[in-house]
Amino acid sequence: MSTTTVYPQVRLKPQREEPLLNGHLWVFSGALQQVPREVEPGGLVEVRSASGQFLGRGYYHPHTDIAIRLLTRREEPIDAALLRRRIRRAQELRRVFDPAVTNIYRLIHSEGDGLPGLIVDRYAEVLVAQVHTLGMERLLPLLVEPLLEETGARGLLLRNDSQARRREGLALEEPRLLAGEVPPEVEGRENGVRYLIDPWRGQKTGFFLDQRDKRAALAKYVRAVVAELAPEGVARVLNCFSYTGGFSLVAALSDGRVRVTSVDSSQSAMEAARRHFALNGLDADQHAFVVADVFAYLEEVRARGERFDIVVLDPPAFARNQGARSQALRAYRRLNMLGMSVLRPAGILLSCSCSGVIGLDDLSGTLSLAARALDREVQVLEVLTHSCDHPVRLAMPETLYLKAIFCRLLW
Repeated sequence: MSTTTVYPQVRLKPQREEPLLNGHLWVFSGALQQVPREVEPGGLVEVRSASGQFLGRGYYHPHTDIAIRLLTRREEPIDAALLRRRIRRAQELRRVFDPAVTNIYRLIHSEGDGLPGLIVDRYAEVLVAQVHTLGMERLLPLLVEPLLEETGARGLLLRNDSQARRREGLALEEPRLLAGEVPPEVEGRENGVRYLIDPWRGQKTGFFLDQRDKRAALAKYVRAVVAELAPEGVARVLNCFSYTGGFSLVAALSDGRVRVTSVDSSQSAMEAARRHFALNGLDADQHAFVVADVFAYLEEVRARGERFDIVVLDPPAFARNQGARSQALRAYRRLNMLGMSVLRPAGILLSCSCSGVIGLDDLSGTLSLAARALDREVQVLEVLTHSCDHPVRLAMPETLYLKAIFCRLLW
């Protein structure tokens, strides 16, 4: 005889259900009426409107602005079977990747894949997970088996070292193995380019997977510049905040007449970039790898009157909350002014922002202000956001954090 799971009911204040009816998955604390006392932090609840209409089920946190994150909008149990269906659906989307060409990608993208608070990245035969919320942490034991079975992965590593956990009152942890084996280094492929990933200590879960399509798009602009400079010319590409050289590699592999300068503050990242060049059959000594503060480096290059054909600006998030937004906008404006000032006439600039509180209009605005200050004109060539393995729910535009603008500078 089957039993029906009963979840504590939480009711919204009058006329606060519209976002959920439209597909949003968050309930903010200000929208709640009184929460039953028996609900523990991270516990599962059922959400209903003030009139009693069923809206969904999810997990609750009493001490965060986002009080409830929905896991389902149906009257179904939140159990291992539901989590398996979510994982299977996510895996089906990632079939767009030919593993012979690309075998590193995001498998689970939090709300975008119906599992808020969970990130899982695949690197060849291993998975690396991050849990950002208390509610998802309580569900973690139910996730290990379906993640391995649905993907055929050989190992699952947990990287609970993200600062996002602090907002939920969760401690940062050392990486730990949840199942199978995960080596200290994994070789993976992205659009045929080979990378060495450190799943245990690399930034994020080991690699910046969300820039895949931007890296691919860069290649055509590099080839166009080379064709313009042919036959004797050499195209000069500057990659700022280069990390382990993702954009740099794509540029260098586009044509043998390209010389790339990669700049990052991390010595270990620069060493990894050189290894990536060698791994892909490139002579690293034909390119420059500079360990420096990007702002200081750009100031020096500008003072020398040095110019590049293409400049890539892919900084870390300058603002992680609204309180830092104004300061971040000033930083983006300064960075883009410096990047523009070292571009040759008709040069190509790629400007990126991964700050969630900085919108596409904000990034466009900083480009406009920077160009005006330098008496330049800007042609927008291409605007990109997330790759397909980072899906965004239509009803949750605030979760679209990544913006990238390819533009051409004229004067």
